[in-house]
Amino acid sequence: KPRPAIPSDPVAEARKYLYGKGAPQDCDRGMRLLKPAANAGNSKAMVEMGALYSAGLCTPRDLPTAYRWFAQALHKDPENQSVQADLQKLWGEMTQPERQLAIKLSQ
Repeated sequence: KPRPAIPSDPVAEARKYLYGKGAPQDCDRGMRLLKPAANAGNSKAMVEMGALYSAGLCTPRDLPTAYRWFAQALHKDPENQSVQADLQKLWGEMTQPERQLAIKLSQ
């Protein structure tokens, strides 16, 4: 039985479902495309995961988890200015306990 083709750009494909642009919004389907890409080390997917958690879109809003995804993306792509900016902005929005958790998650 043929397996469904993996889209050449899982992040772009996932975004269609996550944001309902170019396809009906379907959070489950979007996350099924995005999460494996992020876990496999796709830095664009990691940034997207961070954005979803920081906005609370298709996931519960969770700033420490968002921070962890952005930190992983930055680790993969240290020159990425926009991820650095996202991390700094997020850090400024977090409470002290959230910051402690973010550091723990990012180790």
